[in-house]
Amino acid sequence: MPASKKSSNNAAGGGDSSMFGVTIDQLKSLMELHGKELIEKLNSSEFNGLKGILEKLKVDDSHGLDSNNNEDLEQRRTAYGRNEIPPKPMKSFLKLCWDALHDMLLIILLVCAVVSIGLSFYKPPRKENDHEDERKLMLFFLGLHHSIC
Repeated sequence: MPASKKSSNNAAGGGDSSMFGVTIDQLKSLMELHGKELIEKLNSSEFNGLKGILEKLKVDDSHGLDSNNNEDLEQRRTAYGRNEIPPKPMKSFLKLCWDALHDMLLIILLVCAVVSIGLSFYKPPRKENDHEDERKLMLFFLGLHHSIC
């Protein structure tokens, strides 16, 4: 089995990090810190500063890791896992619809649609030769509809 296939099963790490002086839990605790707390933790006797952690991880401070040394890279993948961020789970269609219903513009458009449907069913009472009043009433409702939407 190729080395890349074998390491994909251990994407979270947690392998044997005894060949390195730092465990995965120590690295996770460092990643949670920021600013002064991080500097204080790095300079503590546990890590002995930046140079100390680089020595424990067996990394050259000017060149980094040797990307041509596949055995070393595979040992690091086994000990610490792959260097990747897991994808976020997809939102369901219903969750997307529910989130969209909280949008103010969509709420206004839905109200306008309800008013428009309501106006489409409205038939004003007819009077003989009352076309002018009917036209004014329809213009009023049309203007009301456009002012809302």
